[in-house]
Amino acid sequence: MTRGIFAVAFGEPARKCALRLMTSAKRFMPEIPICLCAAKRIGPEDHLVIQPDSDIGGRRAKLKAYELSPAEWDAVLYLDADTEVVAPIYAFWEWVEDGWEFVITKDPHLLDTMHAFERKNNKRELAGLEQEIKTLHTLQWNGGVWAFGRNERIRRFFVRWQIEWEKFAQRDQGALVRAMYTDPLKIWLLGNEWNTFDKYSRGITTAGLMHYPGDARRWDGMVPGRIDSPEAWRMVKLHEERRRP
Repeated sequence: MTRGIFAVAFGEPARKCALRLMTSAKRFMPEIPICLCAAKRIGPEDHLVIQPDSDIGGRRAKLKAYELSPAEWDAVLYLDADTEVVAPIYAFWEWVEDGWEFVITKDPHLLDTMHAFERKNNKRELAGLEQEIKTLHTLQWNGGVWAFGRNERIRRFFVRWQIEWEKFAQRDQGALVRAMYTDPLKIWLLGNEWNTFDKYSRGITTAGLMHYPGDARRWDGMVPGRIDSPEAWRMVKLHEERRRP
């Protein structure tokens, strides 16, 4: 099977992080091609896919990983721009090649259920999620690291994930859970040794992938609504103005 890495980087913080990510991936797995979705080339990527910079978190492009990554790749590993490969992590592709349709880790918070998804700005989405799936006592997955294969079921899932995300256009975990309940896949669930956060994964020895949330962010504070709204873009502008020399 053919393997590859898909990453997204819009905005200078994300581009800086993506350079670190791609450089680290090439160091430990030089033969694995990388497809970057961005406004322009960064350097180490083998494939460049240009998409509109349509939301401040790059999430709309991220959820198009199935359709935007090279069709000849049978097993694809998506990595957030703010991750870093610190050892070979071939196991992600091997699990897909073993027949698992979707490989993902749990969220790193100590409270593992969707109760930990609650924020000041997502009360309506959380209430809708609970009404739709009947409980918040379901595991929260981390949307920053996942691998997938290719078949019609997986394609339908990604279409559903995009549809669900567009309803609120904020974080992607709620949409992920709703999509997985609607169009379920054969999932291989991992612990945070495969997606390791300095802040949250204390006592865990990484298997080879570090995650630094916030490093790629191009705004300060909490976006009050959709991350493609005029208010969200105003927050980006303020952030950039404050950091301009």
